[in-house]
Amino acid sequence: MNPLIHHTRRLMLAAATAASLLAACGGSDGLGSGGTGAALGTVDGFGSIFIGGERCDHVGARVVWDTFTNGPEEAAEPNPDVKLGQRVEVDLDGGAVGCRILAARITPEVIGVVESTSPLVVAGATVLVNADPAVGPVTVFDGYDSAADISAGDRVEVHGKAVPDGAGVAIQATRIERKPSDPSWVRVAGVISNLDASAGTFDLGRLTVHYGSGTTIVPTGFDLRNGLTIAMWSVGAVYGNNDVDARYIRVLRRQFADQQAVRVQGPVRGCNGANPCTEFSVDGIDVLVTNDTVFRGSATVADIADGKTVHVRGAFDAASGKLVARAVAVRAASDGVITLLGSVSDFTDDGTTRTFRVRGVPVSTDGSTTYGAACTVADDRIVAVAGQIVGSTVVADRIECPSLAVGTIVDAYGPISQLDAAAKSFHITTRPLLGAATLHWDDNTVFSNGASPGSLGNGDYVAVRGVYMGPGNGFLLLRVVKDQTPPTSPGGLLFSAVGIAHHVTGASMWVNRVPMVIAPASVVDAGVVNGAVVRAWVYRNNGAWEVIKAYPVSW
Repeated sequence: MNPLIHHTRRLMLAAATAASLLAACGGSDGLGSGGTGAALGTVDGFGSIFIGGERCDHVGARVVWDTFTNGPEEAAEPNPDVKLGQRVEVDLDGGAVGCRILAARITPEVIGVVESTSPLVVAGATVLVNADPAVGPVTVFDGYDSAADISAGDRVEVHGKAVPDGAGVAIQATRIERKPSDPSWVRVAGVISNLDASAGTFDLGRLTVHYGSGTTIVPTGFDLRNGLTIAMWSVGAVYGNNDVDARYIRVLRRQFADQQAVRVQGPVRGCNGANPCTEFSVDGIDVLVTNDTVFRGSATVADIADGKTVHVRGAFDAASGKLVARAVAVRAASDGVITLLGSVSDFTDDGTTRTFRVRGVPVSTDGSTTYGAACTVADDRIVAVAGQIVGSTVVADRIECPSLAVGTIVDAYGPISQLDAAAKSFHITTRPLLGAATLHWDDNTVFSNGASPGSLGNGDYVAVRGVYMGPGNGFLLLRVVKDQTPPTSPGGLLFSAVGIAHHVTGASMWVNRVPMVIAPASVVDAGVVNGAVVRAWVYRNNGAWEVIKAYPVSW
C-alpha cells in the first residue's frame, strides 16, 4: 500500500472513536500490565500526540520542562505547549488499554546563541539540519523558513540527539526554534570530556564549562567524570573563548525499574562498524537485540548502524543495565509523513496558497494537495492532514474533513458569554464549531497571557484549546489565553495569524510563512520582535497582506 494512503487512512480511522484514538498506539503490547511505562522520542504529529509514529492520549497529562526548580524554562513558560519536532520523555499509564501519557518532560538539547552558520554551531554544539526522512525526523523550523534564515548572534532552541560527525559528534536537529534575544541563559546537554577537577572545568563539545561552589550538581555528591551525559544550565551567556559558568548540572542517569516497559526512538550510537550490531545505545540507553527481537517491515538486524534512527520497544533488565528489545523498527522514508488531526485556526488564503494551523502547527497547501469528498478548509473545520515537513510548515499532501469525534482537540478564538464561575464554564457562541456547547475548565486547565479563573468576564476575548467530550458534555478546556478584541478591517476580509515573528523590520514582518506589510496605519505593539510569539491581524490590500494590528501573546 502507498505509505501516504496508509498513514492517511490510519489518521481517518483514529478520528472515529475514543477507542481508536488509543488503538493506534499498539493496544496491549506489554505496557498495559500495570505500573508505569516510559517513552523517549520526537513529537511527529498531533491527534493527541504522536511520538515516534505512535499516537498517545495526553488529555490530563502534566507537561513540564526538563529543568531545575524555578529554573529559566519554568520561569519563562511554566506550563509549556508540546510542539512538533520537540524531544520529550514521557511516563505512560501501564494500566491503560492503549498509550496514555501521565506526564511529559520537554528536553531540548541546546538553548543558546548561534556562533556560526557554516557549520551551524550553537553554544559550542555543532548542529546538523536533516532534510531526509529516511535518516530521521526532518528538521522543523519555527521563526525561520529554513536554515538559510539563521544568522550568527540569533538565540535558538534546538531539539535533537547526538550522532557521529567525523571524529566527534553533532546534534542532528529535529526542531530549531528562534527565541527572543533576551534573556541570555544557556542550556547544553552532552557528554563530558577533558575533565579537570582541580581547575573545575570540562568540555561539552566546543564549550568549556566552569563549575565550583556556586554550582548545584544533581544527584548531590555525584562525582563528575569523562564520558558522563549531563545537562548544564548557565544563568549568563557564553563568554570569552566559548566559556560558560555552570549554575546547575544534572546527571542524565535514567532510573528504570527491573522489567519496566520502555520505548525509545532516536539515532543509533556505539555500533562502531559492527554488523550485525546487537548492542548499541539510543538516547543514552543501552539496547540489547536478541534472537527473540522482532523487526518491523523488511528491516533486519543488518540495517542497524550508527546514525540510523530506530524505534525500540522492550523491557529494562536491571541486572545488565540494558533495554532488552522486544521489537525494533528502522526508520524508512515513508515514516516521514506527518499526521495532524484537529480544528483549523488562523486561516488565510491569498488565492494561490492556503495557510492555517492545526494544533498550533503551520500547514500550507499547494497545487498537489488533494482533498476528500466535500472537504473544504476554513476556520473551525475539523481536518485530518497528511503531509511533509518543508522548513517551517507541513505541506499537505492530503486533507480529509472527518466529523467531530470524542477526543478531538480543537482551537478557537472568540468572546466569552454565559460565564458561570461556580460551574467553571462559559460559552463562545460566535464560533460555528463550538455553537451552543459548554466549555468547562478544571484544576488542570492552563490559564495564560493574564487570564485566570477569577479574572474572566463576559465579553472578554480568549483563545482556547479544548477536547471534545461528546454530545451533551461539551469541551474540556486545556488552555485559556486572554486575547484582544479583533480590529476592524479597513477593507476586505479580516484574517489572523499566530506564530513566531521573523524578518521583522519597520516595513514588514513574517508570521507562519505569511509575508506582511507594515503600513503607516498599522498598529504594532512593543514586543513584536524577532523570536516573539505574536498575533497579527491582516487583510489583503493591493495583492499583499497588510498588518492592521500586531501584538505579543503568551500561549
